[in-house]
Amino acid sequence: MPRKPTWEDADLLLRIDELAAREGTRRALDWFRRNHLGLEGHGVHPIPRDAEEFEHVYRFVELFETVGTLVKHDLLDEDLIHDRWMSRAAWDFLKPTIERERRIAGASFAENFEWLAERNRAFARRRSTKPAKRT
Repeated sequence: MPRKPTWEDADLLLRIDELAAREGTRRALDWFRRNHLGLEGHGVHPIPRDAEEFEHVYRFVELFETVGTLVKHDLLDEDLIHDRWMSRAAWDFLKPTIERERRIAGASFAENFEWLAERNRAFARRRSTKPAKRT
């Protein structure tokens, strides 16, 4: 049975939001939302290493690696993070670039990001099959 989120989870989630609000990460999130939200990786080529946008790839990896690590080690409530962040959308788009980077940096590059995105995908499927709550 999933644990109930705590005030500490909420505080940590707000701290993650603060990290995401930093200028470089905010630019990466805005770039993704503006240009790529909803595109899937299988139809997208890897982002060239010399492209200006390549910096955004590392911003996403840093953010979602951190979140994935915290969730994986049960330091942050999983449902709470999935309710707030759609890591699967970013993963789907960046997957070709990350797979290329793994050939250079090693297989463990962005592994917690991938883990989190797959868990986020399962969360979305479970949520879509549940009856809506009445308010």
